[in-house]
Amino acid sequence: MLDPIILGQIGWTSLATTSYYVLFAVAFSLVLKVNRLFNFTQAAAMSIAFYAAYATVNLAGLPLVLGLGVSLAAVLLFSWVIETYGFSILREKKASVLFIFIFTFMVSEFVAYLLMLTFGTWPTTIFKTLLWPVTLVGNIAVSHWDVPAIASAAACCLLLALFLRFTRWGQFMIAVSDNPDLAELYGIDKRKVFLLAVMIAGALCAVGMILYGSRSQVQPKTSLELMLFATVATIVGGIGNIWGAAIAAIALGFVQNASVLFIPSQLQGLLLYGFLFVAIIFFPAGLKLPERKRTFESKTRQITPASGGASPAEKLAE
Repeated sequence: MLDPIILGQIGWTSLATTSYYVLFAVAFSLVLKVNRLFNFTQAAAMSIAFYAAYATVNLAGLPLVLGLGVSLAAVLLFSWVIETYGFSILREKKASVLFIFIFTFMVSEFVAYLLMLTFGTWPTTIFKTLLWPVTLVGNIAVSHWDVPAIASAAACCLLLALFLRFTRWGQFMIAVSDNPDLAELYGIDKRKVFLLAVMIAGALCAVGMILYGSRSQVQPKTSLELMLFATVATIVGGIGNIWGAAIAAIALGFVQNASVLFIPSQLQGLLLYGFLFVAIIFFPAGLKLPERKRTFESKTRQITPASGGASPAEKLAE
């Protein structure tokens, strides 16, 4: 019989370690939902976020708060460049989905190569040590890293949910994700919405990589491996379902951590590939509950045209 203490420890550790996985999955799913592209340049953004924080905190010896600020600034700048001089141009040229997909991989590999030239290939961490103080809560060991990590991920998800639900630009993002061309008829600048989605995803990646890099070692190629987890969670959670991807990331994290009870630890890496194969072959649309149908008009009924006048439909009626 399995020891309840061991199961409890695995459950708590899984909940803590899935904090950054949730952020990566939400970021990937958000861009897929709004911009309708598989953004594997997210791996490059993740690497840039980590090494910006690493250079600030570990090499320069500055506070983590400043490291977070530098990391966010670096990844937001990268997100702006890749959307303005990459995706936007490819969209105008009506590039195929496959071509854009290859472009995203090329950018990620190029950034990884530059980071290897700059920082080397040795594994590094944001702090000089990965040892965190531990407190026993009952019989469960709770690291001082755990609670801040869970709280950070939860806060980011809550802020994103509130932004999408209650802000004007959040409603614009929902409208564009539903029908970009029709949203443009309502006066919404879809190019700005695409840029906003990429930058929000970049910010989520920055927070996630600081969490990951303060607990695990990172190499320039690590972010590409982490992207696999985000991809699996997005597929399992349902393509276009942001919160489904978050829930799937938590579930997959629990399964992966609990697998040490049944399979050798060196085989855990194969487990994720198994998840990916099963998800693609048997659940290409993801695992999701039926949703209430929402039309574009219902999502945008509170959105007034950007010009402040009548909508195009109203002008036509006149």
